[in-house]
Amino acid sequence: MTVVTNPTDVYVLAQWLAGDHSNWEQAIENPPFFAHIRVGVRALPNPITEDGVWLYLEQAYDYEINHPYRTAVLHLTYANDRIEILNYRLKNAETFFGASRDRDRLAAIDAEAIDQLHGCTQWVHRADDKTFKGTVEPGKKCCLTRKGVNTYLTIDFEVTENSYSSLDRGYSVETDEHIWGSVAGAFEFSKKASFSDEITMKFA
Repeated sequence: MTVVTNPTDVYVLAQWLAGDHSNWEQAIENPPFFAHIRVGVRALPNPITEDGVWLYLEQAYDYEINHPYRTAVLHLTYANDRIEILNYRLKNAETFFGASRDRDRLAAIDAEAIDQLHGCTQWVHRADDKTFKGTVEPGKKCCLTRKGVNTYLTIDFEVTENSYSSLDRGYSVETDEHIWGSVAGAFEFSKKASFSDEITMKFA
């Protein structure tokens, strides 16, 4: 039976993502392959547009929690019978380091503070009533340079109310060779604290 993704699922997915996530159990079980990672996701206090949901994300090693190696602003919308997550980079990301645990600082993020990463939109569908699944849009257009090689990013992820997994990998634009990313499977995170009450459901 086909599961339909509805416009209200934008808010359900945002509520499930909003939180402080950790892969502690996975890191302890298999330390050679998985560092202890923390991912913080919070709703922007001042949404940049009225449609959908705007989130701030930061990802850091637990031992340097306030110096994330990845930050992003995510815009979750409903389009083309699916959820689309548009990705933006912060022009001055260091200004907001640690803000997933101090949400008031996120009030300064506006349209001038971000640039869209074209080709990096994630397409998300409901897999069932307990799971969303998503991937980067097709076309090999989400590009970044790693290890001196021009690579394109692939992401496969699943989200439930209290957990999510993500497999991020980079492949050579020229040869499709796997250049970076996990060789031992997806990172498995569990939600340690929820910020879902910061997500307001809107109805048309």
